[in-house]
Amino acid sequence: MYQKITAAFAAAAAALTFTACISKQALEDPPIITSATHQHTLYNGKRQPIEAVVSKEGSPSPVITYFHSEEDLHADRDGSSEPPAEVGNYYVRIRRPAGNGYRAGNDITVEYHIQKALVTITAEAKQEFVFDGSPKAVVFSVDQNVKPGVMYYHGASGMRGFPLSEPPAERGAYRAVISWTSDAHYMGASKEVELVIR
Repeated sequence: MYQKITAAFAAAAAALTFTACISKQALEDPPIITSATHQHTLYNGKRQPIEAVVSKEGSPSPVITYFHSEEDLHADRDGSSEPPAEVGNYYVRIRRPAGNGYRAGNDITVEYHIQKALVTITAEAKQEFVFDGSPKAVVFSVDQNVKPGVMYYHGASGMRGFPLSEPPAERGAYRAVISWTSDAHYMGASKEVELVIR
């Protein structure tokens, strides 16, 4: 009787060990996540996530957390799952959790920079108007939601003397300087235009 119980116990233990080994072997390596460790983008007023591509479908979704500094990342402090929108430098942790038959993977750290957006001022280099006694303002457009200022000067060969208080109205050659000063979101830009009133 004792031998039968011992044999049965040994068989059950062997089966349990075999099942555990099978389960352990069934776990796959964590999926590869393709993500550059240094990423840059330009400000656009919207939240912008980093680029991260998981190599295998069906694997657990990576957990991405954004931090304002490397110190916060290492302390796991003040992290956010929401991508940032403001200009600045960020540190991002990509965590690969276990699940769906995959083992957990090592964390990936990404340095993420949102840079000031460029401002492009579009205007014809020379603009001519017919004299009618009214002020003549240069025509231009910008590709961002900013409002550049315009200064007008006498002479077409450069900025000389004090700027005019308003767009010119008298016959002559003038130079207009369209400029946008850098702010927290956009880089500075300028463009010169020759303005002629005949």
